[in-house]
Amino acid sequence: MSEEVVSEEVVLIEKADYICTVTINRPEKRNALTVEVMYRLGDALRDINDDGEVRVVVLRGAGEKAFCAGLDLRGGIQVSEGEKLEKGDPLGYARRNVMACTKPVIAMIYRNALGAGCDLAAACDIRVASDTARMGINPVKLGSVYWPQAIQNLMNVVGLAWAKELFFTGRFIDAQTAKEIGLVNYVVPEEELPAKTYGLAQEIAENGPLAVSGTKAIFNKLLKYQEISAEDMAEIQALRESVLASEDQREGLIAFMEKRKADFKGR
Repeated sequence: MSEEVVSEEVVLIEKADYICTVTINRPEKRNALTVEVMYRLGDALRDINDDGEVRVVVLRGAGEKAFCAGLDLRGGIQVSEGEKLEKGDPLGYARRNVMACTKPVIAMIYRNALGAGCDLAAACDIRVASDTARMGINPVKLGSVYWPQAIQNLMNVVGLAWAKELFFTGRFIDAQTAKEIGLVNYVVPEEELPAKTYGLAQEIAENGPLAVSGTKAIFNKLLKYQEISAEDMAEIQALRESVLASEDQREGLIAFMEKRKADFKGR
């Protein structure tokens, strides 16, 4: 697989040997996510469901400097109002389609998988990281509350205690710590990352495709009992909105833009 791809497309699709590589293509921005990127990523994973040429998906960022540095808070919105109404929350749309993809999805993580990037990596079925990787989700550093579905998913991946610590501290952890807590399956030197990732993808692709997709469907069914009720979701949304309207949230966002530590007041 080629490491350097030049294209104006924000998400690239490449297929070979039953493996589909889906690449977030914004290397100049460390593959940070705009609304357009998230919708195109969700579209790509949705379309793969019906593609008989694909048995395994590798999700990665373009280049070798980042898997995904998170949301692009300065990125413009390049989508129509109709698309926004149809698909809703962009990150939720991307996350849902990664998790619901009928084919196993492997995250190939160079260096940073931060914020929404860590969220997307955690939504994948398997994660392979370079030994230079850093991971974490830090909304508390911005005075904000993260999406409940992502909190729930990370809790499924690393367990309740570690999920609480990661979200309460907003800490970014190194690759070895991520492996120790189960956030990644493998940690390898950067130069070995493609070989390890595609070797694993090929091992899966050689198995019965109906059996593999059926097994993933069973995993997803086993997790359906965790779906959040409409009543709880409304309560959670009201909580998030109250925090997002706070002085602390504004201070957190300004501090992030100014690259300084936030001075939170609790109001």
